[in-house]
This record gives sequence, structure tokens and C-alpha cells, in this order.
Amino acid sequence: MNISSARGPSGYNGGGLSAALDVGPGGKTLVEGYRQDILNNFEQEKPPYNPLNQNRPQSSPLVDLKDPIQVHLLTETALSDSREWTILSQEEVDDLKKHIQSLTQRIEQTRTNLAIQSKYRDAAISMSKLYSPTKSEGKRRSLLGNRHSGEAVREAEAERQASERRCEELAAELFSLEKRIMEPQRRLLEHTAGILQLTHRGSKKQAPAPGPPASGIPGSPESLYTYSHGRNSMEPGGDDTYFDEAGLYFPLDQPEGRYGRPRKNTIEIPVKSPVREQTKELREETDRLRNQNRSLRSETDQLRLNNDSLNSEVEMVKRQSADQLKTISNTQKRLEDLNSRLRDVIVQANPEQNGDYIMPPSDRLEASEMISQHLDYIDAGLDAVRSSVQASKDLGGPGLAAIEAEIEGVNRQMWVALNSVDPLYPSPPEEGYGLDARLDWLRESIRKVEDEFVRAADASNVTAADKQKVEQVETVLMGLWDIIQSGLADIQQRKEERKRIRLEKGLQDDEDELSGDESFEPDEPYSLPAFSTKVQWLYAQATSLKEQKSVLKRQIKQQRELNNKSDTQRDIELQAKVDEHSRTKDLLERTEKEAMEAQQKLADVLRDLEAAQKTNAADESAAIKAAQDQLKERNDTIAALESSTKDLQDKLTKVETQLDSITEQLNAVTEAKNAAAAEAERLQSDIKQRDEELEKMNLMVVELKTEMTIAKAELEGAYGSRAQRAAEAAALTKTSEKAEMEAQTDKLKSELASTLKELEDITKETISSEKEKAELEGRLDDALAAKASLDAEVRALRQKLDTEVGRLQELLDAEKLKAVPGQGAVGKPSAGASMLSEQFRATMKEERRKFQEELREEQARRRRLEDELRALRKAQGPGRSPLSPR
Repeated sequence: MNISSARGPSGYNGGGLSAALDVGPGGKTLVEGYRQDILNNFEQEKPPYNPLNQNRPQSSPLVDLKDPIQVHLLTETALSDSREWTILSQEEVDDLKKHIQSLTQRIEQTRTNLAIQSKYRDAAISMSKLYSPTKSEGKRRSLLGNRHSGEAVREAEAERQASERRCEELAAELFSLEKRIMEPQRRLLEHTAGILQLTHRGSKKQAPAPGPPASGIPGSPESLYTYSHGRNSMEPGGDDTYFDEAGLYFPLDQPEGRYGRPRKNTIEIPVKSPVREQTKELREETDRLRNQNRSLRSETDQLRLNNDSLNSEVEMVKRQSADQLKTISNTQKRLEDLNSRLRDVIVQANPEQNGDYIMPPSDRLEASEMISQHLDYIDAGLDAVRSSVQASKDLGGPGLAAIEAEIEGVNRQMWVALNSVDPLYPSPPEEGYGLDARLDWLRESIRKVEDEFVRAADASNVTAADKQKVEQVETVLMGLWDIIQSGLADIQQRKEERKRIRLEKGLQDDEDELSGDESFEPDEPYSLPAFSTKVQWLYAQATSLKEQKSVLKRQIKQQRELNNKSDTQRDIELQAKVDEHSRTKDLLERTEKEAMEAQQKLADVLRDLEAAQKTNAADESAAIKAAQDQLKERNDTIAALESSTKDLQDKLTKVETQLDSITEQLNAVTEAKNAAAAEAERLQSDIKQRDEELEKMNLMVVELKTEMTIAKAELEGAYGSRAQRAAEAAALTKTSEKAEMEAQTDKLKSELASTLKELEDITKETISSEKEKAELEGRLDDALAAKASLDAEVRALRQKLDTEVGRLQELLDAEKLKAVPGQGAVGKPSAGASMLSEQFRATMKEERRKFQEELREEQARRRRLEDELRALRKAQGPGRSPLSPR
């Protein structure tokens, strides 16, 4: 957006700017308007460059400073426009400059904050999209269940809204500052123009003696409009043959004559050439296309950055999944130990009846499935213990006390495990409550373990956001660390410079007055303890500088009281003290400001870290329920698919073979498509280069035509028409004069013939360039046709892949309907093949999704390329030759 630097093609602010300022756009509109500036890091637009103007190359391409008429018109317009503008005093000018400098610093700081907040907003939007469930995720559950809990979604949405609100506030503040800085800039520019208008004087060069040019031939085409146009070529030059360039600045009431203003031209100056207008239109169209290409490149870079951020988030989620799998594995080991102890209790309760009680689940299944089977085994074991206890009560068996003691030990171990997660969880019942109460407490503990699994699965959603927030905070702290290090390095350099100057002057070194920053290390790496130490040191420095400031104030006051009648040397030393005090004051203010900002940001970071730690600690055990549900669903699916394992293995082998062939075909198609795209880009660059050459040739042809026309006009104006020259030549009596005229005529004819020959050569080169352009366009059309055929092949392969996957999905669904659920909870040998089929289905879905995304991206790139080609062809015009008449 960059409202303060928005200019039209000629560097003048249009009326749309003031209209936009009066309307007062909203926050979202301002943020969108500043988006392009944020991507460009608020870089100022490059000034126009015109290599033809060597003295002032930073001028518009449409102005020619070597043309005195154009410079005169621009000067007169500027002087007329600035006649009524206000002229300020030196104090007012200094105040305006200080005000502009202050506003500029605030604008730069606000732009930096807006760029940082925009990155935070983009990250928050990405996290919000990551947490928001899609249609496909509503029917599919992952390993740990549905991770999109309501609390995480609300937190991500609140963070996104807060970031957007902060961006809108910063954009509104930046818009207000840019609007405020325009008024002092306008007043300062009007003052400068008014002063220049007041002090401007016309050129005072002495006019050369007017007279006819040598050999009676004008010196340049410009003299055609001021030279004598009499038909007599031998007419002596008079006052009206003189053209004084300084006469353009003479007043209108000055009389004409030899030493005054030249007489009025008898031939009117022609209107602006249509070639210049056409050249201007072509330049504007070229600038527009260049801006479009720049915006497309910035959008591509932004998409690439978003893709990189998403990849980093995916890697983070993978690491968290690995940690959760490790937690599940540890839980499995503890459950296996509990089941072993429970079986011992059951066998000890009734060795004769329960001697062959089933063993706990083995390690042949996956960890998530083993947890589900362990929990089922615990439920069955508790029922067996309850029945054994009831039988023992009826029979009064002697092993009841041992069983109760063993169950109490199991309860104690379970309570120790739960107490590490929930310190408020109630302890197991005492001895007086009986065996039923202890078994009920054990069942409640098992349900508590399941709930902890659910909370642990839900906590994985929040962990990604917390880590992202911690990384953002870490980035901000590293930026502050770099700012502090650069500032300290600058201060150290200034101190060394001041020390060198004092030593050159023969003064005593003042290193004893320095604070404890001699141990400053410019290459010290960033760390949180180092950052905290640095902030504390800055605070101590600020406090010390405040004390030094008060001491300096007292010293300066005493020095002023003692040196009221001092000599010039003391005044100079006092001024040096005052300057040093000013520098110290500026340094103190800057240090205080940096320290306050660092303290504020450090406090914000610490609060964010504390909140993240609390949230992580509170929600760490909330991810188990979804995992348990997912494990149960997988167990049911495995039991249903065990009967069809061999058939599915054969089908999987066939599908893998087909997928390999399809993948090879897709790779070949992708390589061909990339080659076609590269060829199209190369052809497009060749066409662009040929267009530029054609444009240069056209300009040269037009210039040569113009020069030839001017030469003819000069010839006729200087020597009359051909018939008149023949009559005058016949009337001449002297042979020498006649020979001289014939020699001049032959010379002019030879020059005209050479000019025509050069024009014919340039025309031939232009025609050959046009043919090459047509040939390149044909090759580009062939490349586009090849690209279209490759796209058709890609679509056919995609349709074939979708058909094959759909057929396999139907077969798999049919097998599911035919399968009979298994009875046992213990793993079977075919469980690994069932898990392989599930993993293959998930892999197939992921590959299809990636392929569809790549195909959509390729189609979008192709559409953008076609739009650019159509725009270029439209800019050239339908079937219009550069050599056609204008």
C-alpha cells in the first residue's frame, strides 16, 4: 500500500489518494492494502531512470532535458504553480524537519511491528486450519482418535482473532501516521519551490552575433522554424534569421529586433509526434506487465513459505506422535505387569479350578491393540476374582486373606501410577471395606486410566500450538538479542572513536568513568539465561546513567555559575560538556526505551511460557479415551478381516504392482510436463527479446523517416523548389558559381541516397525479425499443444487410478460384510496382515490426496501461464505489424 510513496506514472500524486484518505478505510481493508508492502519488506519504489539525461538520470523516461523547449515549458509551469505558495522562516523549516524525522521513525517502527504481527497472524491462521476438522476427517479416525477437541479449536480461533485485531490496529496506526506526515512534507516542499521561484533568474548568456550560417545551410532541424524561408537561396541573412535560445526567457513586452526577442516564426512548430504517444502507451503497458509479474512472484514466494511452515508443523506432529507411542508402550508394560500379578491372585485363590487360567496377552500384537486386550483381561480377571471370593466366602477357604492382600498390593501400585498424574485421586479403601469395595476401586481406576489416555490424545493437539507459540517467542527474543548486540557494538565503537579523539587532542582518557560493559562479546550466542542477564544489565546501566545524568546536571549548573565571566576557551569546553551531555541523554533515553521494550517483551514471553506450561500440564493426560476407542475399533476390524487375509494379500500384491506401473507412468508424464513448461518459458523469453528488438527497430525507422522529412523541408526552405533552383541556376552567368551549385546539389543527392539505402536496410532487418517472431510463436504454440496432450494423459491416468482404487475399495467393503467377527481377545497369526491392509488403505488415501493437490497446482500454474501469454498477445495487438502505418 505505502500511501506516503504512492505516485502516478509521472511521479505526481493523483486525486485518488486524497479521496482514499477522506473515506477512512476499515482495519481489514488497510491490512489487505499493506499486504504487498509487507511481502516487499516496505521497500520504497525505485525512482524512474532515464539514461539519456546524463546530468539528472533520476528523471522520467518521457522527459528529454536536452530539449530546450521542453525544459522551458516545464520551468514556466513550475514557476507559475509555485508563485502563491507559502515561504517559511528558518525556525519553522527546522521544526518541520524535526517533526518529519520523528514521524518517520514512528512509521518505520510501526512497519516493523506490522510485519512481525503479520507473520504471527499467518501462523495463527495455519494453526486454526490445522485444528479445524474437514469433511474427510469426520469419517476417518487416526491412531490417537479425533485430535480436534473443542477447547483446542476455540483457543486457536481466539489466537487468530487476537492476531488479526492486532494487525488491524497496527495498520490503522500506520495509515494515520502516513497521513499525518503528508502535511509537513507538503509544506516543506511548497516552501522549497517558493524559494526557488523567488530566486530564479533567466539565462544571461550573451547572444551570438546573428547572421546567416556558413554556406547558407541551417545547422540543425530546430533552426528550420526560425530560419528565413525565402525562395531566394542567395538572400542575405537578416535579423529574422537569428534564433537565440535565451530569447525563450525574454518578457513578452520586449521589442523584437537584433538585440531583443527574435521575430515570430513563420512556420508553426508541429504538434507532438504520435510516435511519442504510442511509445508512452507501450511503456505504460510494459510497466503494468512487470508489476503483474512481480505480484505473481510474491504470491508464489508466499505460497512456498506457507508450504514450508506446514511441513514443519507436520514434522512436529510426527515427533509428538512418537512421544505418545512411547507413553503407550510404557503403559502397556505396566498393564502387563498388573495382569501377571492379577493372574497370580486368581490362581492362588483357587488353584484347583483356576490352575489353567489363560495367560495375559502376548507381545505379538501392536502396542495400541495390546493395551485394549490388557484392559479386557483385567475386566475378566476381576470377574474371576469376584467369583472366587464369593466361593471362598461360601466355603470359608483359608486363601481369602492372601487374595485380599494381593489385590490390595495391586491397588496400591495402581494408585501410585495414578497419583503421579492426578495428586487428588482418592487412595484405595482400607481393610475394613472388604474385597468388593477394593475390586470396585480397581475398576474405577481402570476407567481413570482410560480417561487419562483420552486426555493425553487431546493434549497432543495443544502441544503443537504451544510449541509453535514458543518458537515464535524464541524468534522474537532472538531478534531482540540481535538488536541489543548491534546497539552495544555501536556504543563500543563510539567509545573507541571518542577515546581516539581525546588522545589526539592530548586529553586524559575517561575509561574510568565507563560502566561494566568492557566484557561485551559481540559474537556471544543467544540463550535465555544470557538474554535475562543482558536485560538485567541494561536495567542496571539505565539506573547508573540516570545517576550520572543527575550528577552531570549538577556539575553543569555549578560550572555555569562559576564561569559566567569565563574566556572563550572555557566557553568551548562548556559547549563540549553540553554536547557530551546531550549525547549521554540521547544514549540514556535510547537505552531506557530498549530496556523497557525488552522487559515488556520478556514479561510477555514469560507469561506465554507459563501459560503454555500450565496448559500442557493440565491437558497432558487427556488423550487416552480417543486412543482407546480407536484401539477397540481396530480390534473389531481385525477380528472381522481375519478370515479373508490370504485373498487380501494377493490383491494387495496385484495393487502394488499396478501402483508401481502407474507411478512410473506418472513420473514420466511429470518429467515430460516439466520439459514442456521449460520449453514454453524459454520460447516466451525469446519472444519478449524479439519484441524489444522490433520496438527498437520501429523507433529507429520512425526517427529516420522524420529526419528525412526534415531534411527535405530544410532543402526546400533553404533553396526553394527544384524548378526554382533550375531557373536560378540558368540565370547565373558565372561558371564558378554554377559549378559550386551543381557540386552542392550532387552532395545533397548522395546524402539523400545513402539515407534511403540505410532506411531500406533497416526495413529488411525489421521484416526478418518479424519472420523470426512468427516462427517463435509457432514453436510456442507447438509447446502449448504438447503440454495440453500431457495434461490429457495425466487426467486419463488419474481417472484410471481413481477407478482402480474405487474397485479395490468395493472389494474390501464386500469382504468386510462377509467376514465373521472373532471370539477371542488374544492375537492371532493373521493380525499382522490385517494391520498391513489398514496401513495400505491409509497410504493409498494419502497418495491420492497428494496427487490431486499436485494436479491442481499444475493446472493453476498452466492457467497463469496462458493468461500471461494472452495478455502479451493482446498488448501486441491482433495481427498488427510494427511496420504498418501509424
